[in-house]
Amino acid sequence: MLLPRTFPPRRELLPTNILGRCCKVWSCSCYSYVRRRCHRRMSLLTNSSYQRHLLIIFLFCLFIYYNLLTQTKNSDIINQTAKPIRILYLIRTAAHFYRVRLIYLLQTWISLVKDDVFFTSDLLLPNISETRMILTKETCGSEAHSMNILCCKTAHDFIIYHRYLSKYDWFCHFDDDQYVNVNKLEEYLSTLDSNQPYYVGRASWSDTIKRSKEPFPYPFWFATLGAGVCLSKHSISLLEPYTQSVSAFIDGCINENYHDDIYLGFLLNGYLNISLTQNSHFHSHLEKSFYHDKQTFLRTFKNEITFGFSRPDRYPHFLPQLYQSNLDPYRIRTLHCLLNTQLKECERKIQQHLFNSTK
Repeated sequence: MLLPRTFPPRRELLPTNILGRCCKVWSCSCYSYVRRRCHRRMSLLTNSSYQRHLLIIFLFCLFIYYNLLTQTKNSDIINQTAKPIRILYLIRTAAHFYRVRLIYLLQTWISLVKDDVFFTSDLLLPNISETRMILTKETCGSEAHSMNILCCKTAHDFIIYHRYLSKYDWFCHFDDDQYVNVNKLEEYLSTLDSNQPYYVGRASWSDTIKRSKEPFPYPFWFATLGAGVCLSKHSISLLEPYTQSVSAFIDGCINENYHDDIYLGFLLNGYLNISLTQNSHFHSHLEKSFYHDKQTFLRTFKNEITFGFSRPDRYPHFLPQLYQSNLDPYRIRTLHCLLNTQLKECERKIQQHLFNSTK
């Protein structure tokens, strides 16, 4: 006898209408929750105290953004102005001054900028490449301080200037009896625009050159080459018609009866309308008072740009003796160390001096 087949009890499904009601209740609950939250948020937004806090936060964020933007712009400006300038240093010397003057420049400031230094000299010099020298003896004759010879030597400056015009921003002439504070020189020239016509130096006299003859019967200032003279690249390019050959410059000196630095000042003032930008921090060995006031010198020497030197008393003799006198007769090596204390040799010499002085 066959028993009837049994099946597991059937799970009763909720009626569709009940399910719908549940969903509706659930959705209504969600809606009510959301609505309550939104209402709470809206009530906060409409609250005046909360609005003030939001305004303060907004203004604070705006302030931070403005400062960041300003700092970025200032950083860009600093990066643009911090671009290093290029200076060509030209030293006028002669072979018989090598061991008595030039050697001390080579041991000091020239070593800091040696890749940018050139020389005019009557003969070849020891330990200096021929590519960095213009020889003047064959063209200018024997060593002398006559007007013709000085004008001839200065004319050779412009051979180098024009050769490297595209490479440098500034072209500076110095004699072999000058120490140059290269950091201060660069700092000063970086405040000027080399694309403008500049003629920078120290007036040689306390008054202008009085001139009445044609052309240009007007007084003018000129800078002594013995204290150092710097010309912007724009001035060099403007001088090209008058300095394109040695003979052109010499003939101009002779026709005007001017020495080389006076004639250069006349060319710049008269023909090119470029007046002298005077800088009292340039010094030559002719200044009697520069080394006579010890207190003033010790207080200001770090701000000076050039220092002329000569015996018996035109040198910083009151500076401490960091080197033996035969190795530093003009105290130029001492001056160099006091201006560049970060150099290892200078640091060691200063420490030695301090130690010996406190024994």
